[in-house]
Amino acid sequence: MRTHVLGTLCCALVIAGLAGSARAVYIDADRTFEVTGKVQSRVSIRLQDSEGFTAPPISVGNLVQWRNIAYLEINHDLKKLQGQVDILKPLEWLELSAKYHLVGRFMYDGIYDFGPQAFRDVKDRDKENITSFGHQYDLWAFYVDLSRGPAFFRFGKQNLAWGETDVFRLLDQINPLDGTFGGFFEDLDDRRIPLWMLRGSYNFGVLGPIDSFTVEGFWVPGNWDAHVSPLSPYGTAYSIPLPPPSPMLQQRTLYPAKTMSNSRWGVRVMAMLWGMNLSVAHYKTFMDLPTPLFVVEPDPAPIGTTYQELHFDDIQITGASMSFWESWTDTVVRAEAAWFWSEAVFIPEINTPLAPLPVPIPGIPGIPQTGQIPEKDFLRAMIGLDKNVWIRPLNKSQTFVVSLQYFAQWVPDYDSRMMQSVPMYPDFSYAAVKEVEGQFTMLVNSTYLNGKVTPQMVLGYDVRGAWLIQPSVSLLREPFRLMIQYSAITGNFTGMGIFRDRDQISFSLSYLLN
Repeated sequence: MRTHVLGTLCCALVIAGLAGSARAVYIDADRTFEVTGKVQSRVSIRLQDSEGFTAPPISVGNLVQWRNIAYLEINHDLKKLQGQVDILKPLEWLELSAKYHLVGRFMYDGIYDFGPQAFRDVKDRDKENITSFGHQYDLWAFYVDLSRGPAFFRFGKQNLAWGETDVFRLLDQINPLDGTFGGFFEDLDDRRIPLWMLRGSYNFGVLGPIDSFTVEGFWVPGNWDAHVSPLSPYGTAYSIPLPPPSPMLQQRTLYPAKTMSNSRWGVRVMAMLWGMNLSVAHYKTFMDLPTPLFVVEPDPAPIGTTYQELHFDDIQITGASMSFWESWTDTVVRAEAAWFWSEAVFIPEINTPLAPLPVPIPGIPGIPQTGQIPEKDFLRAMIGLDKNVWIRPLNKSQTFVVSLQYFAQWVPDYDSRMMQSVPMYPDFSYAAVKEVEGQFTMLVNSTYLNGKVTPQMVLGYDVRGAWLIQPSVSLLREPFRLMIQYSAITGNFTGMGIFRDRDQISFSLSYLLN
């Protein structure tokens, strides 16, 4: 398997090299068939010792990521074939514009073969699972676009992002996220997993004072695609820090079945009014993180078997977003709010109840009982400001792009027993979920040497006391991209703070054929 994937990556690199430049390859003279691609190798080194429940324990200076990834993309406009191929002739008669987009992805993470012994030991203990995890190649995206005038349809494997947020997402919950190869340290756009989806929109144009009134909808048939965010196998580099599995408590994850009842769907209305971009949406999806639950099965009697199950429950979300340019301060203002209906929460006394022992035994808090998953409504909102700022002492020729965001969360029917589901080291206690919570983000970047050098700073702050710090610099020399990025999470064990022992420096080299 490793040889096959590495060989595929090498072939993709050779294909890219044949281009001789950073320009896309066109197969035909009319440039209707375009081939683009990207080959990237990313290396990350841990800059602090592991602590707490992080497994395996890795010392500072060790390799924690060597991800090699290649994308091969094909874009084909079918306008020249509509009158030549029988199956496409109806499209010409209907005056439909048609094109398709295809992306193949090939990924290999060498950390479990050539990294520290601790990661190789993880693979030895769970060879089949880790091999499958570290070697992935698939049809990443494939969709067909059909359009005629104001009507647009796209069906196939694709991403759909609604909302106005960066760094963290709020209304943008349609596609699952893959956090198994970097989590918070990876860009949000690189973590979305395409779904098999039917999507369409219709632009009604001007309706009174409303301009560009558009209705958009999507449907992900559950019997075709019920994917949710994957969980990192225990002991991999970016798995959630959890205690070692207990032999007395078996673990199992219940993924959504491929049934029509597990379909994702939604509708959004967009318009331009008084200089503002407005949208209102309602949709059904699945949250990224599962909810734990105790299940006691009576067989074998009389004690039974206790499972800690992880459930991915569906959720419906109603929200609105807006953005506009404020001329007096020359600032783009973005805002977003969403109501999350009946979201699964973790209350230890309900999800994972323990019955008292007849006779107290040190180290054993009680006898597990079958639990239930409680649900609460959540209101989440964001306001953001984007502005170009001159800082002449730092850059005389280009402005700095400054983006500020504040995320807020409120639980109307608050229960003080609500907890985050990841136990804290060393006492196995849980961090509380507060009635009102908030996070701040800041992104600042600028360019030098005619766009060839781009330094950037990303900051995230959770008001409960956790920080994300991520400076980086990107270097461009066509067709290559080099990025050096430092990532650190520090502060309290809450939210993103659960990864506070994962500080790292990453080096990413990409070859682009575009």
